[in-house]
Amino acid sequence: MSTENLPAEIRDALTRLDTLDVVATSEHVEVFEEMNRRLADALADLDGSGGGAAAEVDRAQPRPGPVRPVR
Repeated sequence: MSTENLPAEIRDALTRLDTLDVVATSEHVEVFEEMNRRLADALADLDGSGGGAAAEVDRAQPRPGPVRPVR
């Protein structure tokens, strides 16, 4: 599938997913959560519900992963 006609945000997300084969399995959830956030942000931008400049700053900040219970 050609990705050249996709928005840059989508191409970047797909490229990041391509790194899963070299990332430790324990880090896959973090990558999927990051991609989910990126894709949701891109969709919000497309439909006009994005937050503008504030959202750009927020997107630049890394997001913590889910809290996992300590055993």
